[in-house]
Amino acid sequence: MAKKIVVTTCSLHHLAQAKALGDSILKFNPDYKLIIGLVDKLNGRVLPEYYFPHELIEVETMHLPEFEGMYKRYTTLELNCALKSFFIDHVLNTYSPDFIFFLDSDILVFDSFKSVEAALSDHSILVTPHITSSFPKDDLRPQEKDILKTGIFNAGFLGLRNDSNGQSMIRWLKERMVDQCYERPKEGLNVDQKWLNLVPLFFESVKILLHAGCNIAYWNLHERIIHKENERYFVNNDSLIFYHYSGFSWERPEIISKHQDRFRFTDFPLLKELFDFYRDALIKNDHEKMLTQHSYFKKTKSGVLHKLGLKK
Repeated sequence: MAKKIVVTTCSLHHLAQAKALGDSILKFNPDYKLIIGLVDKLNGRVLPEYYFPHELIEVETMHLPEFEGMYKRYTTLELNCALKSFFIDHVLNTYSPDFIFFLDSDILVFDSFKSVEAALSDHSILVTPHITSSFPKDDLRPQEKDILKTGIFNAGFLGLRNDSNGQSMIRWLKERMVDQCYERPKEGLNVDQKWLNLVPLFFESVKILLHAGCNIAYWNLHERIIHKENERYFVNNDSLIFYHYSGFSWERPEIISKHQDRFRFTDFPLLKELFDFYRDALIKNDHEKMLTQHSYFKKTKSGVLHKLGLKK
C-alpha cells in the first residue's frame, strides 16, 4: 500500500472531477495514491473499476455511529465538508501513511508535491490562506470582507503529518463536524472552513503555506502571475503545483468562477489553458452524464429524498 496518500471527498455527481484530480496527481506524483471518500452509494450506478487505480470508499462502509444523524441534518455540501475529517482519520488509522494531503475534488495537480512534502518535514499541519495581500478598493467580488466571512484559510487543502499533534487536530475537527458544519453565515459558520481559523491557535507545529503555486484560485488571482517555461507553469517565482477550480461552471465555461466578477480570461490567457485542460478532463470522464446522478443523501426542504430509498 502506498504510504503517500491524497484524500478527497465527493458525491457521485462529482466523481468525474475526482478522477481528473487523481489522474493529474499520478501524472506528476506516481508514488502517490488517491482515496476518494464517496459521500454516496454506488449501488451499481457506476463501476468502481473505472476509477482504478484510485480507490473508492463508500461512507457507509466506515460504520460511523454519527452518520445517520449527520445525513439527516446536513445538505449535500455540508455533509461532504463534514465528512472530510472522518475520511482523513479513517485513512490515517487504516493505512498508516507518514502524512496525508486532503484536496477538494475540483482541483488539478500540475507538478510534484516535493516542496509541499518538505513543508511537512518539520511541521504537523499545513494550511493555505485565501489571500496574502489586499484587493483594490472597489465594488467587485471577491473583497476582503468576503474572506472575513468565509474564512482566512481555504479548506480545499489540508496537509497533516501522522503524529500525535496531527491526530489531535483531526479528532478535534471531527467532534465539531458532527453537528457544527452548517453553511450559516449569520451564525459565523461556513461549513468546515472557518474552523481552520482556530487551528494555528489551538495546535502546535502549524505552517501557513505561502507557496504561490499551491491552491491558486479566483480568490488570489490579484496577487499571482501565471507564466510558462518549457511546458511548465509557474506562479510568481514558484512552480504551479495545484489549481483550485472553485466555482467552475459547466454551463458557463466563459467565466472563471461563479463566485466572482473581478477577473476575466482576457486578463489571464494562460489561465484559459488551465481551464481548457480541466474541461477536457471532465469530458473524458463523462462529467455531463455524472451530473444527472442524485446523491442518496441529498436533502430537500421536506427531508431526505424518498425516491432514493431513504427514510426522512
